[in-house]
Amino acid sequence: MKVDVYVVNSFTLDGSGGNPAGIVYDWEYQLTEIEMQLIAQKMGLSEVAFIRLGVQNADYDLRFFTPTDEVPLCGHATIASFWLMSTQGRLTKKNLSQKTKAGILSISIDAAADDTNVWMTQSAPEIIKSNLSYNQQFQLAFPNAAIDTALPIEIWSTGLHDILLPIKSRDDLNHLQTNMKELTVLSENFDVVGVHAFVSSIDSQEIYARNFAPRYGIEEESATGTSNGALTAYLAHHYPIAQRHKNIATEPFSYTFKVLQGEAMENPSLIYTRLDYSPLADKPTIWVGGTCALIELKEIHI
Repeated sequence: MKVDVYVVNSFTLDGSGGNPAGIVYDWEYQLTEIEMQLIAQKMGLSEVAFIRLGVQNADYDLRFFTPTDEVPLCGHATIASFWLMSTQGRLTKKNLSQKTKAGILSISIDAAADDTNVWMTQSAPEIIKSNLSYNQQFQLAFPNAAIDTALPIEIWSTGLHDILLPIKSRDDLNHLQTNMKELTVLSENFDVVGVHAFVSSIDSQEIYARNFAPRYGIEEESATGTSNGALTAYLAHHYPIAQRHKNIATEPFSYTFKVLQGEAMENPSLIYTRLDYSPLADKPTIWVGGTCALIELKEIHI
């Protein structure tokens, strides 16, 4: 069987960089799980998304496979999928929904910008484990880490569980050493996808990040959507963001972060995240967004 796979760089910066995802149209649910896993393995990308027509109150049904496993959600592959459909003229509306194994999530298309931007909501944020100790497990995985002790090491999720690791400076982050074998063990022990290391400041909306997920066959990714969604929820929890808006109790309020990721890989990517606060909701809605570039169309034979 011949399968067409679009390769799209997601979260590009000035038309370059980004994180490649494979996109397969499987409108009629023809591919089996075994075939989807084989396609992802043959492509060798961090994730391949399979797009199907939606059921159960969703416009589309998406499944995501790494080279080794299926994952419930992938931010950069979602952004790539809806960007591709938008630029190919396949979408008839700007506000859509996707069914994933992390739940039904909203999508918003901003085609009025110079570049088509796609935004996706995240699952409701959860603190999975708080105030982790930087113990021997972490030291083996990150031998030279300069930890920012002003913030805690925690596990958060907006669809996928990630360890959020605060680092002191941009230079420390770019020179962070990793032992992938020990990092895999660490991820398995905490049952997380991986570790999202970052640099942030209470006075800046700009963040620097690196993402490691060797447990799922990904040593480092240049752009991640769900991890930065979790990071945004974490920062909203630890920084007094909502309190900065004096009318938060009566008026909606949005706060945006700009995340630069992939710099250490010489593949810088730009991810936008947004917190939408509503006086009627206990927690903010978290969005992740960005633009993309089509790289190639490949034929895979399975």
